[in-house]
Amino acid sequence: MIWCILLIVPTTVTWHFCRNIHRENISPVSTIAPETVTQDAAEPEQRFINHTVKTGETFGNIVASHGIADKDALTWYRHLLSLGLSAIYPGDSLVFAINPDSSIEKISLLNRLQCWYHMTIDDIRIKAEKKPVATSKHVCIARGTLVTSLSEAMYDIGVGDALTAKLTDIFAWDINFFIDPQKGDSFEVIFEKKYADGRYIGYGNIIAAKYINKGKVFYALAMKDGENNLNYFDRKGQSVQKQFLKAPLRYRRISSGYSYNRKHPVLGIVRPHLGIDYAAPTGTPVYAAADGIVSFAGKKGGYGNHIRIRHGASYETYYGHLHSFAKGIRRGTRVKQGQYIGTVGSTGLSTGPHLDYRMKTGPRFVNPLTISVPPKDGVARKDRQRFVQLRRKYLSLLKYRCPGRNGCFVVSIFTNERHAEHETKIFVREASSNGSKSNS
Repeated sequence: MIWCILLIVPTTVTWHFCRNIHRENISPVSTIAPETVTQDAAEPEQRFINHTVKTGETFGNIVASHGIADKDALTWYRHLLSLGLSAIYPGDSLVFAINPDSSIEKISLLNRLQCWYHMTIDDIRIKAEKKPVATSKHVCIARGTLVTSLSEAMYDIGVGDALTAKLTDIFAWDINFFIDPQKGDSFEVIFEKKYADGRYIGYGNIIAAKYINKGKVFYALAMKDGENNLNYFDRKGQSVQKQFLKAPLRYRRISSGYSYNRKHPVLGIVRPHLGIDYAAPTGTPVYAAADGIVSFAGKKGGYGNHIRIRHGASYETYYGHLHSFAKGIRRGTRVKQGQYIGTVGSTGLSTGPHLDYRMKTGPRFVNPLTISVPPKDGVARKDRQRFVQLRRKYLSLLKYRCPGRNGCFVVSIFTNERHAEHETKIFVREASSNGSKSNS
């Protein structure tokens, strides 16, 4: 049945029941002599039941738990669908207004913090409404200095891990945040915080960022292209995204570097090791270093479980000693930069779990840590003037708003009261088992 849609896409939402639910007023007792007021004279009140949707629940089984017949639940759900509701999700909020006779007068649904859906029910009609949720966006600046790690420095100024992850992803081509950061490094980030109905619902985009690592300054300035994609550029307008990630995994240490004269730990002979060994626990995810096509995926001698990816006509990357391959990774598979391709293992000629990562350009291997790879396309000529204006704005904010102070500060607030249309439909109720007929 249409209303038995499985609930997917886990999300966490906190909320409160607001003024949208009407509650009948009880006549004030001040008009009655105090001595005549008894417990029997009190009118029964309407009750409200709040329900937060859980994984696996459907609209049908939720309302059935309150004694509603299947045919009524299906009719009501169809009315919600007619207003554009696609499904309900874990974390959505349902409120039932229950009459003294245990019948339902009103159902309200807060759907993924986008819209309120209200249905008022009586013997004659069903009124279904869709109302926008008032949203706002706070533009903030976060500043901090590292003592132990970036995540702790962010936490100390009240910024969550989700924003830390966004920042490390942006600078992933230049900084490996597992080994490169040092005590005394500093960062400045301009970012968005989103609110709906006055409640914080998560971080938006990072607008601009500055990170100083061992005295070297890195910038990332956001600008949208013609297709509304957000890209990041340095101060010169060059993309901060390079053709290859600095490392294809999150590792603990480099256990063996690039060398033409290394004693093999298993064979005991001296021979070249033309790659980088990244020590990491078995099962650590491995990612494609750049866009490309898988040229090999399988067992290969001393490499053990092994993947090779070709990147255009010039480059090829190798991933050796893997424990497992990601689903769908086989010869001919096209992969994107940062896509999960397998896990760290200790297959082949290996003394412990690690990734043997190698890079080839043309017919020869090169050192992945020292090779200079070109960035992706920079700012297009037609967008240059727009970029210059954005750069001036971003750098001015970083320089003059709350200078020299560590912490998190709000610099501006934008409100959007109408991000969705208000729509109302009226449906005539019928006593037959066929449900309700619309005359909206």
